Amino acid sequence: MMKFKRLAAVCSALLMALLCACSVSADSDSAPVSQQKAKDGELAVHFLDVGQGDSEFIELPGGETMLIDAGEQEYGKTVSDYISSLGYSEITYLVATHPHSDHIGGLPEVLDTFDVLNVYMPDADSSSAIYSSFLDKVDAEGCTVSQAAQSVSVIADGEVTAQFLAPCSPDPDDLNNASAVLKLTYGEVSFLFMGDAEEVSEQEITADVSADVVKVGHHGSDTSSSQGFVNRVSPQYAVIEVGAENAYGHPNADVVARWQNAGAQVLRTDLLGNIVIRSDGTAVSVADSSDAVSETTGEEDAAFTQMTGAAESGAQKDAQYTYVLNTSSKKIHMPDCSAVSSMADSNKEYTSESVSELEKKGYTPCGICDPE
Repeated sequence: MMKFKRLAAVCSALLMALLCACSVSADSDSAPVSQQKAKDGELAVHFLDVGQGDSEFIELPGGETMLIDAGEQEYGKTVSDYISSLGYSEITYLVATHPHSDHIGGLPEVLDTFDVLNVYMPDADSSSAIYSSFLDKVDAEGCTVSQAAQSVSVIADGEVTAQFLAPCSPDPDDLNNASAVLKLTYGEVSFLFMGDAEEVSEQEITADVSADVVKVGHHGSDTSSSQGFVNRVSPQYAVIEVGAENAYGHPNADVVARWQNAGAQVLRTDLLGNIVIRSDGTAVSVADSSDAVSETTGEEDAAFTQMTGAAESGAQKDAQYTYVLNTSSKKIHMPDCSAVSSMADSNKEYTSESVSELEKKGYTPCGICDPE
C-alpha cells in the first residue's frame, strides 16, 4: 500500500510542479508568505486554522517534517491539502497529543494521504470511534510507534532538539492532563507546544519551559495558563488555536491578559487564520495568512506590537466610521475591540454601514465586542 501511495504522491508532485512552472514562471515569491515552503536552514511552524481544534505543521531545517494533531475529522482534508500545497508527501514525525477528537479527528485522513514514518502518542486511551480509526490507520501504515512521555527525545541533532516535557504521570480519567507537551529548539529559539495540558500538568513539569513561542494550552481555557507557568515560559508570542465564537468561551479573557501582561504578543487563529512563525535559529518572523510580516528579535518586539496594534493608519486615520471590518474572517468589530489590534492592516476596512447591512454582505458580529 505504501508503494502505491508513494507512486501517487510522486505523480501528484510532478503534476503540481508542471502547473506551477507554467503559471508562475516569472515570480517565485507570488505565493502568500504564510504558505511558502521553508528555505534551506529555516524552521517554519504553521499553526493551522482548524476551528475549535489544534494542528501544527512543522518544517524542520534539515528537510524533515512534523505534524502535531489535525483538528476534528472534518479538517483532515484541510490539513492534508495544506501540507501537500507545500510540496510534501512524507511526514517524518506525527504527534497525537491526546485522544480527544478536536486533536486527532483529522489524523486518519492524514495517514491515508502521506507516508508517516514515526508516531508519538501518550499512554492514554479512548473508546471513541475516531480514536479507534486512528489506531487502525497507524497499524495499517506500519509506522514506528513510540510513547510520548516526560524526557522522551524525538530529535537530538546538534542545533535541533525536540523533547517531551509531559505527560509526567498521566491519569486515564484526565485526558487533557495526559497531553503530550513538546519543546522544540533550533539554535537560540524555542517553541513550546502544550496540547490541552492544564494546570495539573503545568505544575508537574520540572524541566525548563522558557520559550520564544508557546502554543497555549487548551485553547486558552481558564483551566490552563496558570500565572506561575506563564511567568516560567515568558514568551514573545503566545498562539491560541480556537474557533470563532465557540460555545466554550475560549479564549478566556483573563488568560489572554495573563500572557499579554507577561510581555507576549497574543496571536489567535480565529482572528488571523493560519499563522506561520519562521526562524533561522537566532530570530523569528511572524506572518498571518494575509501576508502581514514582521522580523522580530527581543528589542524589535515592541515595534511589531505597535505595528499590529494600529487600528487606524494612513489616509483612514481621521476618517469617520462606525465599525472596523476584517475582510478575511468576515467579522464586524467596534473600533476599540481588542481583536482589531491583532488584525493585519491589509485585512481592515472601515465602514459606517449598519450591522444589518453588513450581515447581508456575509459579515457577522464579533463575539468579543458585540457590535450593534
